[in-house]
Amino acid sequence: MEALHGSRYGPWLKGIFPTQRSNLCSMSPALAGRIEHQGFEPSSSLRIILVGKTGSGESATRNSILSQPMFESKLGAQSVTRKCQRATGTWNGRSILVVDMPPIFESRAQDQEVYENIGACYLLSVPGPHVLLLVTQLGRFTEQDAVAVTRVKEVFGAGAERYMVILFTHKEDLAGGSLDEYMANTDNLRLRSLVQKCRRRYCAFNNWASGDEQRGQLAQLMAVIEGLEREHQGAFLTNELFFDAQMLQQMGGGAHGEGQRRYLDKVRLQVAKQKQDLKEAERNSAFKALLRLKAWIVSHAKIFVLVLCLLIFLAIVISLYSTHQH
Repeated sequence: MEALHGSRYGPWLKGIFPTQRSNLCSMSPALAGRIEHQGFEPSSSLRIILVGKTGSGESATRNSILSQPMFESKLGAQSVTRKCQRATGTWNGRSILVVDMPPIFESRAQDQEVYENIGACYLLSVPGPHVLLLVTQLGRFTEQDAVAVTRVKEVFGAGAERYMVILFTHKEDLAGGSLDEYMANTDNLRLRSLVQKCRRRYCAFNNWASGDEQRGQLAQLMAVIEGLEREHQGAFLTNELFFDAQMLQQMGGGAHGEGQRRYLDKVRLQVAKQKQDLKEAERNSAFKALLRLKAWIVSHAKIFVLVLCLLIFLAIVISLYSTHQH
């Protein structure tokens, strides 16, 4: 990927590709043994894209995954990350690529810079990510988070949830309690629905943790990710735009401006298509729900008629009784 710096796309992508590298913390043999799965051998590399609303703690989470402060992280209402970035490391002998996305997952994000960042994200993660890591704060899954999830599907396609893992920050707020118990007792219906769609793939981070605690929560995340990879037999999320991005990397010669323009045009078209597909899927889902309701009503029509007759009979009896009393 670093080769893109020297290509004709270098000026456009300047500042997007950081050169820092780190080594992720090694895991003890006991922890490593817990995530070995018979009959499944993960690939030698793992590509992760972190997504979520502004202020959800993505930068701190990335630093926790990499075990080094590769990305700036601080409190604030504005996103620290303004350009798409990446950093690499290793974990348990495996190469890890973490892609850092700017705040493109909000309803107001529609300008030219957004499409440039989407295009850069595709370029940084070709041929496609194994995991979309949705970062959200424990106990703070809001309407903005729900909008971010919709935007993820608009950017990466309707099947994005199949590759999504939910990572809750502020694990320390559990105060030693169980994340599974928290999820079982939450009254946040949108979060419950998302967890079900993601097949209960979630974990939690205390981004202030260090030492054994940090290694332990990283091992838990990797166990969830390897479970997802096993489910997909090592396949990763891909679509037509990832193919275009890969082809773009392999191109040689031609005008920088024209190549950039054509690629960004493809980004806009693909995102627009995925938005339309998502809307059609939602309409089809609502229509199927109405058909199921209609079928249920028809199949239970006799019961409805009997209940209605019973209610009419009771109303007549009550009316007669009241008249008699007067």
